[in-house]
Formats: sequence, C-alpha cells, structure tokens
Amino acid sequence: MRDIDRWHEEEFRRLTTEKVLRLLDGTPTEATLAAAVSGCAEEAEAICSDRPMACTAGCPYCCVLNVAILLPEAMIIAQRLVEQTPQRELDELRKRLGQHRSWTRWMDDEERILKRMSCPLLDQYGACGVHPVRPLACRAITSLDSECCREAFAPVVSDEDRLVPTDLLRKAAYDAAFTSLAAGLLSCGLDDRSIELGTGVIAFLENPEYRELFLNGGKLPQDLWR
Repeated sequence: MRDIDRWHEEEFRRLTTEKVLRLLDGTPTEATLAAAVSGCAEEAEAICSDRPMACTAGCPYCCVLNVAILLPEAMIIAQRLVEQTPQRELDELRKRLGQHRSWTRWMDDEERILKRMSCPLLDQYGACGVHPVRPLACRAITSLDSECCREAFAPVVSDEDRLVPTDLLRKAAYDAAFTSLAAGLLSCGLDDRSIELGTGVIAFLENPEYRELFLNGGKLPQDLWR
C-alpha cells in the first residue's frame, strides 16, 4: 500500500499532463477528450486502488456537496445521459437539474446539507446514475467510516465538529489528476475553467452546440458562471 509521504506529487502531475497531451494529440475530439479524462482517473486510481474505504453503492451521504468539474467531464456526462436515458426520463432529469441549479446557486456546503440538496444525478435508490463517468472530484472523496458519514451529513444544526476520516492520498491523487487534465486542456488551447457539476451538465444537455464550441477552442457563455 502506497503511503502519502512516499508519493511524488509533482512527478505525478508532470507524467499525467504528458499523458493527457499524448491522448489529445493536438487536435482534440470528443473521443480523445473522453480518453484523456478516463486516463487521468486511471492514473489516480493506480496510486490508491488497494487502499481501504467504507463507501459502497447506494451510499449517498456526501452527494450533497458542491462539486467542481472541468468542461470535458460535463460534456461526457451529458452525452452518456443522452445515449442511455429514455427521452421521458431525460426530460424529467433536465427539469431536476434546472431546479437544483436554481435552488443551490449561492448555497455553501453547510446549507446544502441542512436542506438535503442531494445531487440530481442520484437514482431512486441513492446510487450515482453516472457512476462509470463520475467526476474526478467525486472519485477523490472517500470515507473510512460510514457511520461518521451518516452523522456528519445529517441535516441538523450543531456546534460540534462533525468530522469524517478520509483517505488523504486518494484526495491528493485525484486533485492532482484534475489539475493535470486542466493543464493539458490549456496547452491544447481549450477552456480549462471548472464549473459546478449540475450547471455544466445541463449546459451541454440543453445546448448540444456547446460541444463544437468547446472543441474549437471557444468559450462557453460567461452567464454559466454567474
């Protein structure tokens, strides 16, 4: 099992960014972007795949937090939803995403927890509906104690610190993978800004033309960040 004190973050960032650039090959497409995102996740997971966690399918306690994603992640999630979700369900999901974005726009994590603002991408059983393509930021968060998670994310007001033991190496590895992907995007002349998860996904769902705009090095409307 790899120890965080023996992990060389700068080397990891350098090698992962180089991998992103090789996969994008100077002329990014939807397929090469998907490969780059997947490649970053694979590099991070290789660092911490044998490390313990208490997280299991259908454990949604932390799925109320703000999640920042890069635009290719949003594009990939939106495309998966379009390809695998029946139209009626997709229309309902668009509505939930829009409502969630409106309700949580200026909420911090504490307020989200108190108001039970769970991620609209969760299914009826509390499992992630896009788990195979879930964001790097979501992969970074793991708990070592599910009971601590349940208590920490209970929607109650308390003056007591509610802490969750987490795997710091996993968090560091996925955070480094995130910044490596962003660095690769910037080197290829692509928009490297992050965006709130639901905002990014609904943007690509409702505006398919944003895919070409992004791939051609354009900037998505600034209103998405307001």
